Amino acid sequence: MTRETWVEGAAGSHHDVDNLPYGVFATADEPPRVGVRIGDQVVDLAPVAAGDMLDISHVFEAPSLNPLLALDRPAWSSVRTWLTGLLTDETERDLVEPHLVPVDDVTLQMPFEVADYVDFYCSLDHATNVGRIFRPDDEPLKPNWRHLPVGYHGRAGTVVVSGTDVRRPCGQRPEGGGSPSYGPSRRLDIEAEMGFVVGAPTRLGDRVTTRGFADHVFGLTLLNDWSARDIQAWEYVPLGPFLGKSFATSVSAWVTPLAALAAARTSR
Repeated sequence: MTRETWVEGAAGSHHDVDNLPYGVFATADEPPRVGVRIGDQVVDLAPVAAGDMLDISHVFEAPSLNPLLALDRPAWSSVRTWLTGLLTDETERDLVEPHLVPVDDVTLQMPFEVADYVDFYCSLDHATNVGRIFRPDDEPLKPNWRHLPVGYHGRAGTVVVSGTDVRRPCGQRPEGGGSPSYGPSRRLDIEAEMGFVVGAPTRLGDRVTTRGFADHVFGLTLLNDWSARDIQAWEYVPLGPFLGKSFATSVSAWVTPLAALAAARTSR
């Protein structure tokens, strides 16, 4: 049974002690650093960890989650246990409370540095609809899709934190007669998706089985997959998802650790 937090207004909210998503924030007086959200407050983790003499306190001073992501699963679990204790034990209140910052008083940053990302579409209905759009005279779903859902590498440099302005892209758009026109996209679209944030690395050539999923995936984040559908329709054959997808991908400023979703896991 989850213990109740002492942070006022947090109990029963979407950001109760059973969630505790990580993010990177800045204030008017301090540079970006790692925090955890509890209710409508952000725990400034660097001074709390230093005050509690945590061995890995330095990872919370970084302007991204990457140093924390690079640790292993036991370290992630240890940090979560430490945080839960701090926010539920009244005796820890004097240590933590001075370092609670109202979420309205912070500027949220891109939570991690993106080295690479892959986008998959693995919903049967979505994949079928996309197939009908781009291959109207062919079978909408290829037989190999049921064994290997379609995926593509996106442009890591265009991943931005939610709220960042996105400029409508220009490109070649299909027109009658077989020749394209060039101009701003007329069919801009977004798709709500789930992003898996990979943390602990592997050595080149090593394989990760499905059993090793939780050893490498740190957490999840909400994601908006921006698409210029008219540009994508023209370039889809032979280039696939290319410039029609590469101009922006928006991610939430908060990353929910995988452990926070353990209670929601079900058998297939």
